Amino acid sequence: SDETISFESFSNSQLGGEPIGVMDSVMGGISRGSWISKSNLFFGETSLANNGGFASLRWRFPNMQNWSYAKGIYIKGLKHSNAQEHTFRIILKDATCERVRLANFKAVFANPDRADQPLLIPFSVFDQMEQMGNALMGSPSFNPMSVTEIGLMAIKPTVVGAFQLEFEEWGLYM
Repeated sequence: SDETISFESFSNSQLGGEPIGVMDSVMGGISRGSWISKSNLFFGETSLANNGGFASLRWRFPNMQNWSYAKGIYIKGLKHSNAQEHTFRIILKDATCERVRLANFKAVFANPDRADQPLLIPFSVFDQMEQMGNALMGSPSFNPMSVTEIGLMAIKPTVVGAFQLEFEEWGLYM
């Protein structure tokens, strides 16, 4: 299509600084993950031990974000481990999620078909609120007018063992 896409990258102040690590240790697991902000590098290891299997990073916004002017999230220069098998998740929380314990929206992503093009993840794919991976039936779709948190996740079954996810920049696309 001839449609022009514009990009607005996330700033460190918008993201609220360093992310919080949320690992499967909340349920007894031993997976781990780390973040190197200067190179946008998320790495670690997921383990199935003790019923675990995920590592995630969460950026909690200092102020609620209104992203209603955007179409979704983009990631430029995405490269990750084991490109044929590994898939990752983007996590979003809105004001409704804040009222439901451990609720969020997730979308699966992986390396784009063409490395020279940004990966575009439209808000429309965040259509099912989840609570600890289980769909919350009858819940509303993601509301881009009240965004409170964004995150990245490596999770079983596609990521078991060592992983690495790196990108040049990310943000909103219009």
